[in-house]
Amino acid sequence: MNPLYSMTGFATARVNHPAGEITCEIRSVNSRYLEMFVKTPPNLREFEDAVKDTIRNKLNRGKINCAIAFTAAPEGLVVPTINSGVVRQYRDMLEQVRTAAGLADPIQLSDLLHFPELFATGESSLPEEFKAALLTLVGETCEMLTSTRQAEGENLKQDLLERLAIIDKLTGEITELGKGNARSEFDKLHSRLLAMIDDQKIDRNRLEMELALISDRVDISEESVRMVSHLKLFAENLEKGSPIGKTLNFILQEMHREANTMSSKASLLEMSHRIVTVKEEIERMREQIQNIE
Repeated sequence: MNPLYSMTGFATARVNHPAGEITCEIRSVNSRYLEMFVKTPPNLREFEDAVKDTIRNKLNRGKINCAIAFTAAPEGLVVPTINSGVVRQYRDMLEQVRTAAGLADPIQLSDLLHFPELFATGESSLPEEFKAALLTLVGETCEMLTSTRQAEGENLKQDLLERLAIIDKLTGEITELGKGNARSEFDKLHSRLLAMIDDQKIDRNRLEMELALISDRVDISEESVRMVSHLKLFAENLEKGSPIGKTLNFILQEMHREANTMSSKASLLEMSHRIVTVKEEIERMREQIQNIE
């Protein structure tokens, strides 16, 4: 039996490496598949594919946003150099823009500093073991995220079990009320006939035959049995744990179908009210399981 995981969670972790401090922050929300978006600073971009592989090995489903931050140690900083040729090209370009715009103010240094292309940072001097430290940190952050998703999944499980109990109770009440459903339809039919013709001319035996036909048409016993079966199957799958979200969604579709059929057959107001509540609970459950892995 596996734990039940929510797809919503957040985790952050950091590690101090001789090359500097690395921070990993991961957020996840619900998604039909595993989607990953990794953001790293320019000097760590070469590790993005490895970071994605690490996340893929740890998580199965959800929209994952991973942000990596790195603060280099003073001795590891790479001092940028100036691209003199690029500086002159941008200066000339800005002069042309100033002239075309008819501006009198001269070009300022602050105008040029908007262009990062003016500086070259050179090659990264990160040591070989840095990659291993980074990926270890990402893996640990994923495990922290999994813990938060498991805690949220347990809360979702308890909420769903409570709603299952409500639907089970209502189904039992609807089943009992359904036993008088056919008689109610018959009495309505009989009352309408009495209002139109003399009671002495009504063939009671013929009406009893109609009652049998009505009873078959409005009988909800099969729907009730199937609903109880779906409730049991839903609870069993909850206990199995993730990955189970898609299966639960399918079961809820079947439950909603049974509730619709019951609604179309119900003639008693008390039945209709309870069926509406059942539908509301099913809809709330469908919203909840969108977050279940």
